[in-house]
Amino acid sequence: MKKLKFLLIITIGFILVSCGRNYRIDKDDLKYIPYEKNEVLVFKSDLNRSDTIFLKDLRRYNGCYDPLAISSDDCEGYSMACRRSDPNYDRYLDGKELVSVGASTSGQTYISFDINLKGSWFYNLESFSLEQFDSIPNSELKIGTKVYSDVKVFEADGSYKQRDNYAERFYWSVAEGFLGLDRRDEKWRLIKKYVP
Repeated sequence: MKKLKFLLIITIGFILVSCGRNYRIDKDDLKYIPYEKNEVLVFKSDLNRSDTIFLKDLRRYNGCYDPLAISSDDCEGYSMACRRSDPNYDRYLDGKELVSVGASTSGQTYISFDINLKGSWFYNLESFSLEQFDSIPNSELKIGTKVYSDVKVFEADGSYKQRDNYAERFYWSVAEGFLGLDRRDEKWRLIKKYVP
């Protein structure tokens, strides 16, 4: 009888734990993260300052994880981990991410950005469905002699506009990734992208 109770408890526990649903992204959606591992992005501002973002690797995460749930859904996501400047202090921070693509319980895949450079921070952390991202019209951006014609321009929503490090917009090339951002008094542009 004790064996039967034990098996019943184990079976019910297993059923409860395995009740979560899995939401996966299509592997083709990883093209929205146009980077390889260990790339270095070098930026220069029109005030003759420079900054560097050190891309690390593509990391998998669960966007639905609930540590208090008996059975949590699994929403597959991938983010490009990086080491970059703290927008408020003169130091570099590890464990940050530049862009991520993840599935949601609605069945859609979303893209989100965490954009900042030295003394500049794009505060809007809104996620975009891939359909919304694709519907943003492509613009052209010239940096030096290079012309990018597949650029999505993201405007800030006005949150924290009073802060000195407030970035008004950032530029994202579909093929190349993060190209720069504009603050009220400083413009940052990508001048070099390489794998060491």
